[in-house]
Amino acid sequence: MTTGFDFSRFPTLRGDHTILRELEPADAADVFAFRSDAEVQRYNSEPMQDVVEAAALIDKLREECMGHRAFHWAITHRESPRVIGLAGLVSWEPYHRRAEIGYDLRRDRWGEGLATDAVRAMLKFAFTELDLNRAEAQTIADNHQSVKLLQRLGFRWEGVRRAYSWEEDGNFHDGAIYGLLRHEHQ
Repeated sequence: MTTGFDFSRFPTLRGDHTILRELEPADAADVFAFRSDAEVQRYNSEPMQDVVEAAALIDKLREECMGHRAFHWAITHRESPRVIGLAGLVSWEPYHRRAEIGYDLRRDRWGEGLATDAVRAMLKFAFTELDLNRAEAQTIADNHQSVKLLQRLGFRWEGVRRAYSWEEDGNFHDGAIYGLLRHEHQ
């Protein structure tokens, strides 16, 4: 089964407060600003050490998009073109009509509802344009902000992967799995 999505143009998505646009090489400094922040990266991956790493990440994400294996967006605020976060649909399985979502946001923009707004726009695209039946998310069970965001959007807890992630505190943490079905999406 193939999707009817037209891949000739990268989709720009609009939330109430955010715009999700194609990630560009020129965004490396903005991406480095939050991907080098240990608190932002706490449940993600090691903080970046230089802007060259951010440029390499952008190249990798753009390559995945061009190969029609994933969608990766730069999150911007409607009032500024500067990148304040990333959002993505990965592990996309068109035949099974499912994908996994991911997101991160600059720490100084936490608590403004921008991540929720961006993920909501991404989910609308996924369920309408890609005809997904299921979106799923994995997060560290201790990442209470991410868990709240997923619950706010209607995701349901489906299970746990015990001792799934080695974290900076020197311990393994459980990974939580959340899912949202098309008919549950608001």
